[in-house]
Amino acid sequence: MSNMRSVLVDVLVALLIMIFGGIIFARLAGVEEGETAPDWAQFAPLVLAMIYLGWRTLRRSRQRREAEARMEESAPERDGWGDEGRADVPPMDDYEWRSRLESSIRNLGRDAFEQFTIRILSALAVVDVKVERIAFDGAVECLGVHDDEDRASVYAIFRRSFGSLGANQIRDLRASMEGKAAEGLFVSNGEFSSSAIDEADGGEPPIELVDGDDLLDLMYTNRLGLIFDEIGRVTGVDDEWFRGLARDERVRDGD
Repeated sequence: MSNMRSVLVDVLVALLIMIFGGIIFARLAGVEEGETAPDWAQFAPLVLAMIYLGWRTLRRSRQRREAEARMEESAPERDGWGDEGRADVPPMDDYEWRSRLESSIRNLGRDAFEQFTIRILSALAVVDVKVERIAFDGAVECLGVHDDEDRASVYAIFRRSFGSLGANQIRDLRASMEGKAAEGLFVSNGEFSSSAIDEADGGEPPIELVDGDDLLDLMYTNRLGLIFDEIGRVTGVDDEWFRGLARDERVRDGD
């Protein structure tokens, strides 16, 4: 409300500048009553009003950034591993936090989704990750290895989907991983059709599927992108964690 009041005041001031500026510039131009002022005398007040509004807009923007910076400095430090929420914040039910978490994943930008992919692979114990390709639809394809004694190579695809993924996508993954990895991993916030599941289970090399529910469960278990209270209940989606993905340095093969 205070911001709207400030904008209205600025508009009124700009109108006064145009009115009184027109009178002043007309007198400076020596315009008599009934005469038309020259072009420069007519446009000068408008230019001054626009300069004033631009200056006020920049000032409000700077003040807002300074206020946000002060709030961030005064906020408690976060470790990025699922921060504990305040005791007075009510917990979310499963449907609410899962819906909001899924929405946050869908709204990630291209670079942030790339970093999200790498974070999730780490939670799945896949390390030494290199991004091989980013498809036209934003799907991220990566190479990595399992963090165990076998160190088996993994070719992973992360794709955001608004529907069900079919067997063709699984066959495409097998074609991409040929000669590169011993195992495949397909992660999506959507669902896999029964034909996709049959294709993943019945072919070689083996491919593990992680659908949207599995992905949210994984983030909950590893406390990624969520805020928890002191007894482990979800109290919110950690927007700062998601914003941090966009600030992370992009990791690409050969960079």
